[in-house]
Amino acid sequence: MKRMATEVTRMFEALTPQLAQNVFNMLVFPGFLAAFIIGFLYMGIVRKVSARMQHRIGPPLWQPFFDFFKLLSKENITTRDATGALATLCPVVSFASLMTVALFIPIAGLPGMFSVEPIFFQGSLFVVLYFLIMSSVFFAVAGFAAGNPFASLGSIRELTQLFAYEFPFVISLVTIGVLTGFRIVPLFTLQLPFAFFAFLMGVLGKLSLPPFHIPDAEQEIVAGPTTEYSGPRLALFELAKAAGFWVLISLGAVLYLGANSLLTFAVYSLALLAILIVFRVVFARLQIAQAFRFYWFVVGPLALIDLARVLLGFYVM
Repeated sequence: MKRMATEVTRMFEALTPQLAQNVFNMLVFPGFLAAFIIGFLYMGIVRKVSARMQHRIGPPLWQPFFDFFKLLSKENITTRDATGALATLCPVVSFASLMTVALFIPIAGLPGMFSVEPIFFQGSLFVVLYFLIMSSVFFAVAGFAAGNPFASLGSIRELTQLFAYEFPFVISLVTIGVLTGFRIVPLFTLQLPFAFFAFLMGVLGKLSLPPFHIPDAEQEIVAGPTTEYSGPRLALFELAKAAGFWVLISLGAVLYLGANSLLTFAVYSLALLAILIVFRVVFARLQIAQAFRFYWFVVGPLALIDLARVLLGFYVM
């Protein structure tokens, strides 16, 4: 018994530094705190720079933080036709799904949120795709749970657009996955421009940025799926959107631009953010039918070209 206690003590002492590193990675960087601060900062930069490009003053850079904390102080209002439990569950699952994706991304050279190698198993890219889709699906379900016709219409648009952008987005990641054993590792792949373009278009769709902000078009359907949401529920949806910025931009910086250090990660992330801002400012909102045709008949075939190049051996690392 004494020997067993000694062995357990040794194991615990050996794991303590690793455990401390894991807790830091999970709570600070690249975990929750990074997703909160950098994600909202990305959103603030997008709004501020977009306003300047359109000759407007725009909101303060810290406005997303102000909005989030103000919403936390408000009351959750549940309408008579809403499904309260589901309306509360949807933002939680949407945010948790995006934070799970952060587990698998080696941000700034760190091996994911947890510094353990087994999480980078062959095929982890499919797990990332699953949780990214899960986040979008529960965002759409939230509109149906709200019991509002504008929210339901926004959810229908969200699901329709989901089927549109997921096709080229998945093809773009599968193209890279063939080269990496379907793991997420730093890789420079701008020699596959069509796959990179499909990835960027997928990110615009997932974040509902112009010209693909069809599900929450304010001029038509108020706020789309989140029309009836308020208080902490809406705050959690805003936090999920900030986490989406953090996760998707980080994924692009690592998987397409090969960011493997803090410096390269920061530079490439800001470069991707700048590209998203340009698309947001230059293009007007599309109709849902136009977006569907664009994804399936323009972006999708282009992504398939690069996938065929990789499968046929016309591109090697």
